[in-house]
Amino acid sequence: MNALPFIERSNGRRGNDNALALVADLAQALASTLDLNAALNLALARIVDVLGAQGGAVFLVDAATNELVCRACAGPVDIHGLRIPADRGIVGRAFATGQCQIVRDAATDPDFTGAIDRITGVRTQSMLGTPLMTARGPIGVLQVINKRDGALFDESDRDLLRALAAPAALAASNAALTRDLLEHARIRRELQLARRMQRSLLPRRRRGGFPILAINHPAREISGDFYDFFDLPDGRIGFAVGDVAGKGLDAAFLMVRCASLLRFAGKEGLSPSAWLARANDDLCETVAGGTFVCAAVGYYDPATKTATWANAGFPPVLVHGAAGSTLFRAEGPPLGIVPGMDFPIQQATLTDRSLYLFSDGVTDARDAARNVLGVDGVVDLIVRHAQWRPETRLRRIVGELRRRELGDDTTLLMIEAAA
Repeated sequence: MNALPFIERSNGRRGNDNALALVADLAQALASTLDLNAALNLALARIVDVLGAQGGAVFLVDAATNELVCRACAGPVDIHGLRIPADRGIVGRAFATGQCQIVRDAATDPDFTGAIDRITGVRTQSMLGTPLMTARGPIGVLQVINKRDGALFDESDRDLLRALAAPAALAASNAALTRDLLEHARIRRELQLARRMQRSLLPRRRRGGFPILAINHPAREISGDFYDFFDLPDGRIGFAVGDVAGKGLDAAFLMVRCASLLRFAGKEGLSPSAWLARANDDLCETVAGGTFVCAAVGYYDPATKTATWANAGFPPVLVHGAAGSTLFRAEGPPLGIVPGMDFPIQQATLTDRSLYLFSDGVTDARDAARNVLGVDGVVDLIVRHAQWRPETRLRRIVGELRRRELGDDTTLLMIEAAA
């Protein structure tokens, strides 16, 4: 079946009935095909024929470059893909003003550049150009040039071209919307895949008095934060938390890479200082400039109830117990900025005390008045719930956080010696 059946019906009449029939046929044909380029080319061929023109073109705007790109053409020269500035020439004027342009002597028009003539070798004498209008403004221009019989375009030609441009504009707009929807669906699938991949990297929750509890709450579909913990042969438990600068897929993929890198290095039993130094040097070699990772890594020894860690630009580590709270601030820079850095080791005994690691998504949580929680607010929040058992305490802390505005990924890891 012919995608554009009206092309077979050429009778040369220019009456109102014929014009309306042509517009109706064009609208139906453009609505019945998913191949916009083919439809525009076939439709343009018919429009050029009906108007008795030597040639024509459909230009659609490329918003990224502010250029008009030829998506369909008819006539002696193929200019598919030709790009012209959206603010230059007669075509650009039609696009910029949203008005149909009728030019009877192109050579005398101040906006006529002759650029396309020089490319094609075709001499433009007269021209009609009408914008392809949508509710959001112009999306392109439909143009025809030179009457084949040497006559000039007149107002009736202009009116017919404007009428024919309407279904073409609608088809182009609908095609763009369809592309956007398909692209959105593709991105959505990729985000879901990335989130599943991220969640698969987080360690499973352990019960039975296991000393480490953690949560991760993404601000969006995917997270730049991560946490990890794992057993070592000597009985110690390795742990790591991190926050990748940035958001979106780039941050998510860097999070996956960094989490894997830290896990493999930590399982070698390196000191926390050497552990971070290796990750830092690797990221400096392989990660694009301007991207970095804040992280803290360490070990907890259940036998001695001692935690040993190093901090690379992560928020302060809080150790809290009945005797009070102590903040251990980062003594090393974020990972991936400068190679060869040192990351001093810090240590605390957790007898009757708990250790808390939290990302800046926790400190940046805002209340109804838009006030940030801050480090002091986090300390106060933890202290207020310190009397509860670990799992209940974590749930209550997270519950309070979620009643605030969380504009960033939120991660909280807690270590408490088994009773």
